[in-house]
Amino acid sequence: MRAPRFRERLTEAARFIVRPHYAALPLASARERTAAVLAAALFHLLLLAAVVAPLWLASRSAGVLPAPDVDPESLATSPLAFLVIAPLLEELVFRSWLTGRVAALRFAACGFAALALMLAGVSLVPDHARMLGWAGAAVALAGLVQWSLTRERENARKVPPALIRHFGAIVWAQAFLFGLIHLGNYTAPASPLGLAVVLPQVLGGLLLAYIRTRAGLKAAIAYHAGYNGLVLAAASGFG
Repeated sequence: MRAPRFRERLTEAARFIVRPHYAALPLASARERTAAVLAAALFHLLLLAAVVAPLWLASRSAGVLPAPDVDPESLATSPLAFLVIAPLLEELVFRSWLTGRVAALRFAACGFAALALMLAGVSLVPDHARMLGWAGAAVALAGLVQWSLTRERENARKVPPALIRHFGAIVWAQAFLFGLIHLGNYTAPASPLGLAVVLPQVLGGLLLAYIRTRAGLKAAIAYHAGYNGLVLAAASGFG
């Protein structure tokens, strides 16, 4: 891999974090897509070490980080959830539609509706959590079916100009929402500073958006799974 190409992708990833910019298609060659993923991984590591970790440790020292609140016996903590379910579902819901294709946007609407139903069951009406969870799963499945049936026909349709015009705000919004849903893994923050606990997820949401748009959805899912695998291995080592 030529160094200039890698430096170009590293610069592009850094710019994307500050000001995400739309790309209709992933990069043309496998070499360029690989360079984009490796550049994102290096930039991810640098930001985690230089920015996120100091802020997270400072918040932890101040006693404002919420404690983990996940049943260790639940499916959510299993390797299957970390390495397969979460990367697949989260990338489909949060970033599969960033190309702006109409069928993908419809699927995203179904995915976010399903997420809202599931979160409502957990947070607002826990007595009906199971029913709302199944309803959310049904909505997500319906969205996946419509996407599979219409994506070929609707790929030729024009990308909504509003998505291109507001792409940066949209990417930042999905990254923040991606971080906020992970607050469900912790007790309620006692201070706004406690939100720092999901800084890694917000950063991940931004870089995964870059990978999805430059290297494709499969690359984003694979990167997400690999990152989760490293987190799981680190947690097992320190645990």
